[in-house]
Amino acid sequence: MSIRHPFIVIALFILLQLGGLSLFYFFGKNIWYPYYEKINSKPTPCPTCKECVMPPPCKVCQKKHIDENLSSWKITPYIPPKPLFSTEKRLNTHLGSAGFTFYPKKLTIIGMKHERKLEVWGELHKKWVLIAIYPFTAFSGQLGPKIEEGDRQIPEGFYKITHLNPNSKFHLSLRLNYPNSFDKKVAKKEKRTGLGGNIMIHGKNRTIGCVPIGDNSIEELYRLVKKVGMSNVKVILAPVDFRRITVNIKKDKHPWLNELYKKLTKEMKKFTSK
Repeated sequence: MSIRHPFIVIALFILLQLGGLSLFYFFGKNIWYPYYEKINSKPTPCPTCKECVMPPPCKVCQKKHIDENLSSWKITPYIPPKPLFSTEKRLNTHLGSAGFTFYPKKLTIIGMKHERKLEVWGELHKKWVLIAIYPFTAFSGQLGPKIEEGDRQIPEGFYKITHLNPNSKFHLSLRLNYPNSFDKKVAKKEKRTGLGGNIMIHGKNRTIGCVPIGDNSIEELYRLVKKVGMSNVKVILAPVDFRRITVNIKKDKHPWLNELYKKLTKEMKKFTSK
């Protein structure tokens, strides 16, 4: 049977066209919609110059945009995050990891200027065990001993803790007995006076001759020293880690320095983790 009526042919043709257009509309949107959006989108005036249109690049006031962005930019100071655990819990974690089930009876604190770190060792069953390592948060001076007040040098030698300051402007501090008897003896031979003093291990991140280790670290060390007792704590301050580095002084205006470094080397080699 053939279709001869012309209106039926036209109707079928129109239906086929509409069907094709409908399919293209629904399934070909990713093809035709970008063109539709481009034709019908209205340009947005630039909020700064009111002359050009967005989106960028803004041809008229592009530099102005950059200048305004830079002028509003400010340096935000770094605020260290608050510790997740209390000082006691952090300290107990260090002690537990080192094998201590109680506070050690003796402590040795070793500060190394070249490595810029402070090691804390405790005596356990007549052996020295590493409890914690605290990085320096600042540094002043250079390698070598402290000679006089104002030289910004961290002392070198064997020291004791003489005072715990809970009201320090550097959060907390442990005061050392610099100048000790050795410092005074060699200074007298060299006819030096004004050796300086007030050398501390403290918090924060500033120094002019002390050893800063940050607030969280000084809280742990302060608590540990308080529990062990100041009289049971020895402090060694050295220019380098003498267990790994050898320093040879050929000519120096301080003839006693070579002997001091030999004593520091001998003492520090007792503190080696195995």
